[in-house]
Amino acid sequence: MIIEKKLEYNFICHPIFFVRLLSTCIKLGANGFFTLILNSKLHSKNILFFIKILKFIFEKKKIKDANNLLAGTLAELGPGFIKIGQALSTRPDLFGTKITNKLIFLQDSLQPFDTDLAIKIIEKETGLKLYEIFKSFSKTPIASASVAQVHSGILKSGQKVAVKILRPNIESKLFNDFKFFFWLSNQANIFLPSLKKFKLPEMVKVFANTSLNEVDLRLEASSCFELNENFKNYQNYIVPKIFWNYTSKKVLFLEFIDASRIDKINTKQNLDIDIQELTKCASEIFFLQVFRDGFFHADLHPGNVFVKQDGTIVPLDFGIMGRLKNKDRKFLAELLINLLEKKFHNVTLLHAENNMLGPNVSHELLTQEIRAISIPILDKPIGEISLANLLGEILALSRKFDIEIQPKFCLLQKTMVMAEGIARQINPSANMWELTRPLVEKWIKDNYDPFNIIQDWINENKKIIKDLPNLFHKIQNLIEKFHKNYKI
Repeated sequence: MIIEKKLEYNFICHPIFFVRLLSTCIKLGANGFFTLILNSKLHSKNILFFIKILKFIFEKKKIKDANNLLAGTLAELGPGFIKIGQALSTRPDLFGTKITNKLIFLQDSLQPFDTDLAIKIIEKETGLKLYEIFKSFSKTPIASASVAQVHSGILKSGQKVAVKILRPNIESKLFNDFKFFFWLSNQANIFLPSLKKFKLPEMVKVFANTSLNEVDLRLEASSCFELNENFKNYQNYIVPKIFWNYTSKKVLFLEFIDASRIDKINTKQNLDIDIQELTKCASEIFFLQVFRDGFFHADLHPGNVFVKQDGTIVPLDFGIMGRLKNKDRKFLAELLINLLEKKFHNVTLLHAENNMLGPNVSHELLTQEIRAISIPILDKPIGEISLANLLGEILALSRKFDIEIQPKFCLLQKTMVMAEGIARQINPSANMWELTRPLVEKWIKDNYDPFNIIQDWINENKKIIKDLPNLFHKIQNLIEKFHKNYKI
């Protein structure tokens, strides 16, 4: 209900939104957006002519590098457009892998807001003056993004911290954009009925809800704490601790861990890190998050992954996290193993067994299509195989074969692309999926153990099991009452 209320608009908004749409089309068209739409095959034949008209009106010259320009244009248009770019980066089934893989690395790179204003926000949120909190405070931000910026400081206790501060009025700015997107998606459904199957208004609601969570830093703190708990006994992965007494909706205090960006470690002279071991460790961490815990960091661009001098990995920024149920993890594990073993018919059967195929889908044609897109990827040298891109290609088949795709798999695919990208940056010859394959195979075996299946059923039905004694007691009372009333 909160999201629906925030997205409401009245009749007077229509001309305002139309003018904004015109302005947006001019900016996007100048950077080749409509050419990208045509090349992505996202459109149907019914709207092909309409897109060509938009291209003719708004694209005055041929754009050589529209894929890269798109991310910069979205950043220029505002924070809501950055968020929609991030949302599209998780939907290769809608937009195609070529564009989404560019959008994955969309950086929230904006000018920092005034430091004096940042200090006022800290003081208002904590109820303390800056000198009462810090021994020292860096007035120059160490990071600046679309939603927040980060400063470093040393607390009175001597602990060094990173302080994340939301941008002023960011929530209202985001929802001005979201309201426009919601209006636009509704107009698209009216004038282009063929788009209704994509459920665009529902998509706007989903990413608006996600962004609402991002502008409450207490929720990010909660995710950070959960990840910390999951890895508290894992030596090679340190999640920064939260300083809850200073953290609020607009301010997040995190432990500052001295480390280098993972894509910069090869340029550091004072680091003596075993790259092979680091790659193996990073792959194992990814496996544990996705398969063991079903709770994973879903924004793994290099700026969010740091490495200490001893090779310990440090994650940052917990605003976007993914969750997978156990059945989803089983599906994913079997999918990856069957792809690696080139058992393409099993991949089709796996989709069918999980009720992801429409009734009219030909299993033979789908298998043939999966084989056609898989072989060129899987036959590459071991260090060049990208299961993330292959998964994206399979997700993209949903348009052609009526495959029901859950958004959580699209988010995971985006995360896999980023994880692979990081792994190849630090170790070009490595294949993280071959490194984790024994772990995945063991996980599948363990999860099909009868005792584990029973345990899963018990965990999923705890409430029913807990209520069984009461149920038996009620049944017994009913039987006794029946015998008493109808005694012969």
